[in-house]
Amino acid sequence: MADHQASNTRESTSTQVLAAALSNQQIDPGQVLTPTQLLAAVLVLLVVSVPAFIAGAATTTSPGWVPAMFAVAAVLDVPLALLFVYRLLTKHRQQITSDAVYERAVLRVPHASRDLDESLTHAGIDTEGLVSGTATVDQQVRTALEQMEAVMSILRDRAAEGAVPPDVELNLARALMAERRWAEAAEHFDRYVTQVEVDWEVHFVRGVAHGNTRGGPSSDLSAWRAYNEAIALLPDETEPNVSARLFAYRGAMAKRLGRYDQAESDLQLARRHATANYEITDIAYNLAAVYALAGRRDEALAELRTLRDLGHIDLVRGHLDDYFSTLRQDPEFRRITGI
Repeated sequence: MADHQASNTRESTSTQVLAAALSNQQIDPGQVLTPTQLLAAVLVLLVVSVPAFIAGAATTTSPGWVPAMFAVAAVLDVPLALLFVYRLLTKHRQQITSDAVYERAVLRVPHASRDLDESLTHAGIDTEGLVSGTATVDQQVRTALEQMEAVMSILRDRAAEGAVPPDVELNLARALMAERRWAEAAEHFDRYVTQVEVDWEVHFVRGVAHGNTRGGPSSDLSAWRAYNEAIALLPDETEPNVSARLFAYRGAMAKRLGRYDQAESDLQLARRHATANYEITDIAYNLAAVYALAGRRDEALAELRTLRDLGHIDLVRGHLDDYFSTLRQDPEFRRITGI
């Protein structure tokens, strides 16, 4: 009888300890309104509940399974609470770290993007201008771009790139490309094409951005892939000179990558479509470079004569130390180029 009374006393004591510990924290569920408050409540509950469970396991004797349950609860309480905290800090990180500046930035994103889009339209910046490098920005575009970048800076500081809609990435890419900031433009184009299905024109402009970055094999390969996507999506009714330019640009990237057979194939295919002076000139120049790099002297000189007759032999002068280094001392090369 005495043992039974002592057991009841210990059970009552452990129950009171647990109840008192939880009630003393005065956690009102109705006041937990944000993830941050929820995180604090979980940590408080963890600090309180584990000692309470341990006390319960130490003082309770019957029924026989109760001490074991208290012990299991004490052991599982910590990993479960940590798992919950991890969930808050990953999936709900933006809500936990949100602040007035971040919230204003998120609200500002669509407005800033719309302003940038309107300024680009007003400046007449289109695909042709971006591809040919003739697009120019005015003060309105620069102001809109600065505002958009300021908003993006806030989002990047808070690791909230996922909050940027695809149209924002596209507008930023177009504006940065018009500013000749090729690498940054290419980065935003790449983000854009991973979020939405795009047409051949976007891949075309993206290829030009990567190609003009001139970051070595990596950017050249990215440009080659972008041109490849553009060619794959090219409509049948595309104007021939546009097709010629795409194949010529892909051939130019193959040339940079040392794939001379692929480059020649693309450039000869481009020549079959080309009728405009720009395309004809670009193809002759790149074929001359491919043949020179491949050690095909006579074919390189023939293309250089074509380039000279077109009035653009000056294009060669900037590449005497790379594409045309093997011909630099050749008398016929020097006669054709006027060096």
